[in-house]
Amino acid sequence: MQNHAQTAPIDPRLANIARLLPHQINAVRLSKTQLKVLNAIRCGEQVTPEQISTRCDLSQSFASTLLKRLFEKAYIERRAESSQIGGLTYVYLKQWNTTPSDIIPL
Repeated sequence: MQNHAQTAPIDPRLANIARLLPHQINAVRLSKTQLKVLNAIRCGEQVTPEQISTRCDLSQSFASTLLKRLFEKAYIERRAESSQIGGLTYVYLKQWNTTPSDIIPL
């Protein structure tokens, strides 16, 4: 039987760190939807909120919020580009590869 990320035993080292720094766990943990968005971005790929909204069947504003949160948690990078109609457009980039077993949503 295969262990799934949600049912796999927690690494004792991670549990010890979580006990020492409980206030920092929320700063890095991901919701299931954030994890879905992160896994929808290929390593080295640049995406916009519009692309993620289409891939993950989300509204564009919610996709934008999720990407911003992933950026704030340092899972992805963000770059501002000038929009053709004025203002800024954010482009997001994932520099490293993750799989569902790498990140466990809490």
